[in-house]
Amino acid sequence: MKKILGYFVLFATLLPGAALAQQYDWQVRNSMKTNLEQINKYCPLTTRPDDLDRCKSVSANIRKQVDRVEPQNRSIAEFKKVAEYLVKVEKKIPEWEKMLTNDAEAKKQHELMSEEYKNKIRAQGIIGSIWGMKSDPKKRIELLPELLLKDVEKAKAMEKDFLEPCKAGKYATARTFSKDTAWDHPKNACDVAMNWRTYFKAYVERVLESVRTETARTIVYHLKRLEEKGELYEFDIPRLAKTAEVVAEFVTKYTAICAEFGIPLAADYFNNVIEAAKPYADTLKKAGTVQRWDSKASFSNDGVSSAFKKVLGDAKLSVKKIGLTHADYSITKNGLGIPLYKIRSGFIMVKADGESFCRIYYLTARAEYEGGRKGYTKPSANFDRKNEGFTVSKCK
Repeated sequence: MKKILGYFVLFATLLPGAALAQQYDWQVRNSMKTNLEQINKYCPLTTRPDDLDRCKSVSANIRKQVDRVEPQNRSIAEFKKVAEYLVKVEKKIPEWEKMLTNDAEAKKQHELMSEEYKNKIRAQGIIGSIWGMKSDPKKRIELLPELLLKDVEKAKAMEKDFLEPCKAGKYATARTFSKDTAWDHPKNACDVAMNWRTYFKAYVERVLESVRTETARTIVYHLKRLEEKGELYEFDIPRLAKTAEVVAEFVTKYTAICAEFGIPLAADYFNNVIEAAKPYADTLKKAGTVQRWDSKASFSNDGVSSAFKKVLGDAKLSVKKIGLTHADYSITKNGLGIPLYKIRSGFIMVKADGESFCRIYYLTARAEYEGGRKGYTKPSANFDRKNEGFTVSKCK
């Protein structure tokens, strides 16, 4: 009986300790499951953590928990998984920190490079011009060779600034807000820097063709207007009467820009312009046999006539006839009904030295209202012989 009672006392003494050990095992398993989930989430081994600081904090906390686990409980499977994973993470953390530092430095250098590119591209507008030459064949043609030569010098300066960095791929990833079709996008800017001579040469060839075809087309158009309506401009006469000289000037003007790109420019390249102007003399002669005076120009005014004669005399044109188109002035008033000025228009037939025909100009005289007893000023007119169009007509 005493022996049985002793076993009972011993069992009662050991039972609570066994229960506590079992409960502790359960706690370790659960906490390690949670830790494994956390460390997998914030410290993935397959890639650098998005938030390295959070990873370091989580791993340090788990390290404390792992170290507190009793030796007899370290054989638990969940514990082993966490402990093994934690060792790998702790080895990775210095690598990740180094990568983060390198990335920060790379980002800094990238920003510096992008800023350098931005400043350079702002100073090199010629890139945009040449990009337009390449990407837009219908781009407005610049006909002045001296301006083209200036653009060549700008392009050469741009090449010194951009060519080597572009060849090395320095600006390939420069930060930009431009679309990849814009001239200031790094891809396109470097394309221009490395190939500008090719694009510029093709553009110059288009310029030459445009000068050649458009000059001839314009001459044909003006000859048709001269034949049908007698219309002519002073500034067109040299181009129509001395076309060979104009063509020779074309060749002289474009020789330098053609030589820059190795474009052959034959002396007869613009001969089509000479051919287009050949009918000019006969067309002008025929136009001068047609009477084109407007019958509506039947009114007169001494003040207006004096104004017309003055400006035409200053232009070295002798007046043959003046006819106004209305019997009185047209008056312009302000909102209160007070006169501002008045105008009167008409036709004037004149003759220029050395011409067998007469010219008919349409002019307007204007008188300003000075108010009160002063009334209007004497009428005056403006006339620019070079730029005023006229009608070729028979003088009588």
